[in-house]
Amino acid sequence: MRVSRIGIFVVVLICIGVGDVRLALSADQVMRERVYAKLSRSQVATEAEDWDRAYDLLAQVAKMEDLTPGEKAQLYSAYGYTYFTQERYAESVAAYEQVLRQEDLVEALRTGTLYTLGQLQLHLEHYDQAVGHLEAWLQVVENPGPDSHILLGQAYYRLGRLENAAESVKRAIAAAEGRGRQVPENWFALLRAIYYEAEDYENLLDVLNVMVTRYRAKEYWLHLSSTYGETGDLERQLAVYEMAYTQGYLTSSAEIVLLSQLLLQADIPYRAGVLLQEGLESGSVDSTAGNWRLLSQAWIRAHEHDAAIITLGRAAELSDDGEFYARIAQSYANLNRWELSADAASMALDRGVENPHELHLTRGMALYELGRFTEAEAAFSRAQRSEGGRESASRWLAHLQRERGRLRELGVGSTEKAGN
Repeated sequence: MRVSRIGIFVVVLICIGVGDVRLALSADQVMRERVYAKLSRSQVATEAEDWDRAYDLLAQVAKMEDLTPGEKAQLYSAYGYTYFTQERYAESVAAYEQVLRQEDLVEALRTGTLYTLGQLQLHLEHYDQAVGHLEAWLQVVENPGPDSHILLGQAYYRLGRLENAAESVKRAIAAAEGRGRQVPENWFALLRAIYYEAEDYENLLDVLNVMVTRYRAKEYWLHLSSTYGETGDLERQLAVYEMAYTQGYLTSSAEIVLLSQLLLQADIPYRAGVLLQEGLESGSVDSTAGNWRLLSQAWIRAHEHDAAIITLGRAAELSDDGEFYARIAQSYANLNRWELSADAASMALDRGVENPHELHLTRGMALYELGRFTEAEAAFSRAQRSEGGRESASRWLAHLQRERGRLRELGVGSTEKAGN
């Protein structure tokens, strides 16, 4: 953060310039003409960036042995300003601190110096000192402007005093609005950062709702949505994210995928499927196995099984993972397309899956429905070897044996269905 030179120059004008530097002194501290003349010429040299001339004139004043406390205060203030214009900030601070050490310091000079030191210490990242000077300034100034509060808020924030920081920033915003000023966006951004670090989500939501209406930046819409998610308000999280999408803020593949996931969480699978399908076809969503799988999940939950099978096929083309063929096998089973289900299950098993017993069960059921009992029995027996599939496989094997017995009682020559 860089301190505004304009802000400090205003303080210096109070102390030195505007026609007659003696205006900054009380009636019994009138500056003598010879001191005033040299300080005035030094200021002119400083403005002209004639540093040697400026410091020479100040040194001439410093050598005067009969300087009054008021004259010394003006001398140190002039040094402070000259150092500042050269960006010699530490030396500027030291000079202004000398101003405050002078006896019988007039109030205008004292308050102006306090504010200047607050700005400089903040720039130098001496946050404790900045807070001390700014708090002292606020105690003696009537109706302070909003900028002083925001400076104090920044210092509190850097010190981690988040509650104090929030109060100062809110005072700054209120003061600006009370004076009819437009509140700078970065003031709200600071308040947002404070509430975020404090994990004060209630106040953070209030600030973000103001920011999305005043400034309409994508960043604020996304932060508002994620904050609703942090509070568990998934309905508002989705609503805000959809509003960001309709306004054209969501353009990356990851952002569109996240919107689809939120729609699925809200049990709106068809809209999620349409969104993903359009994105994958247009190229706005990356054509990866994971994204095609997500689309298949949307179609399955929307009971669009044919679309799910096509989608899973695309995913399988992009991956060696047998899980995609496992899902295809299940989708074909849901459609009673047993031959295709059995074939897909075999392909899944060939590629390898995490829980093969489930695929053996799926394949066995498909083969059973096809009347291929011997192959079905083998599949169920394979599933039975796993603890996870033992119970279900045993039931299917028992059911298969009963069906064979029933067919024998009916006098069917073969326990396999005709044509198999």
